[in-house]
Amino acid sequence: MSKITYINISMDSKGNDYMLIKNIFTTLSSRNAAIIFYAIALYPFLYLITLILPTNFMQIGGETNSLSGLEFYYGILLAQSQFAVPLILITYFVSYLFFEEYSSGRLIFYKDISRTRLYNSKIVALLAMYIIYYVILFISSEILYFTYIQKYDYASGVFLSQVSETNYSTLLCITGIFCITLIAICFSIMLSMKLSTGLNILGVIILLMFMVIAPLIHGLKYLFPNGYDQAQDFSDLLMKLSCMLLTTLVYSGVCYFIGLKMYKKLEY
Repeated sequence: MSKITYINISMDSKGNDYMLIKNIFTTLSSRNAAIIFYAIALYPFLYLITLILPTNFMQIGGETNSLSGLEFYYGILLAQSQFAVPLILITYFVSYLFFEEYSSGRLIFYKDISRTRLYNSKIVALLAMYIIYYVILFISSEILYFTYIQKYDYASGVFLSQVSETNYSTLLCITGIFCITLIAICFSIMLSMKLSTGLNILGVIILLMFMVIAPLIHGLKYLFPNGYDQAQDFSDLLMKLSCMLLTTLVYSGVCYFIGLKMYKKLEY
């Protein structure tokens, strides 16, 4: 039988939700795994090393003036998502906030905070970590692109391609990665109510693999948001972005509400 620990701190106002999120975020960021997580966002600078060394590993290239800054960021984003290390680490943080707290037999609640608010605060703190990761990844990618990559013939030296269709498609692909990552995180939160860290990570990896493969299977291309990867014009871009966001909202929403229901019904 688990033990509930109540902390007698008044947090009735919505303004104090910020303090709760901040405390959770600070707790997560103070862990050694968080340092590794943020450090991985500097992954683009590995390309600088491979460009200097006489190796074909992680080499990039293309037609003259074909690679824009946005496309380079997408390439970096795609590579890190295929490694799945950032997602594995965020799954670990999910388990730390939910499963490990429950399995340890000691759960901490604030007397004036509902489980729904606590549940939401933990999710916001997790998403804040991933947003910071993506921002660092973007900044490091663009620093590398405009200080070094642009010197090569295949680089255009500008952030956006001169071909609008290329920009639209790249934006869709980037958004697709963001969307399936959000779905995977919500799925991980749902699993963490019952499964250990190892099983949770395994479940997330299997889901990620399926979401990546699904667009390649006939009839399943648009099952997940990353299937929308091309747009001919701006109106087509808006339509497909809307479909992607709607699909993400449905999958994430289902996982969110199932997880919340399980969180409320946990027997301590």
